[in-house]
Amino acid sequence: MKKNLIALSVTFLIFFSFLSCKKVADAIFQGLDTNVPDVQITIPTIIAVSTIELPLGTDSYNFNLDSIVKAKTAGVFGANAVRFIKIKQITINITNADLLNNLANFESARMTIQSNTNSTPAEVFFQAFPDTYATSFNFIPTNSAELFTYLKGSTITYNIFGKNRRITTKPLNMVVSTTLAVK
Repeated sequence: MKKNLIALSVTFLIFFSFLSCKKVADAIFQGLDTNVPDVQITIPTIIAVSTIELPLGTDSYNFNLDSIVKAKTAGVFGANAVRFIKIKQITINITNADLLNNLANFESARMTIQSNTNSTPAEVFFQAFPDTYATSFNFIPTNSAELFTYLKGSTITYNIFGKNRRITTKPLNMVVSTTLAVK
């Protein structure tokens, strides 16, 4: 009987130690901001103004959330310390823009994410553009989707869509840079 009581006490002690360690880790890991690889696409020449949104391109890359968190925390924390991931900031650049071919050619752009752990597309952002010459546009999404289930994957795929207001006279190189808030 005494052995059973001791075994039960040790089991409870171990169980509550793990709970306490998790609470300590949550209290210590305050989160971090990190940049992910840029999404790079070449938008083909758009020869007509469309009444609907068009697919502009797709980009995929390999990703390791655990390595990123460990690198940013000197190996103290890994992906198991992460509770959520949201978009902190987006920058869209047209690297070969000119007066006739730039972000003003587009009414809006939208980007979705999928991964090998979550194949249901989620909207990363939707952004309307002013009808003024611009080679880049920086913004903070106001209603960022929760991306944790996507970024637990090892292969991340982004799809970019756009609605044009004018034709383009050449292919455009678009780079989307993303900063994540990881908590």
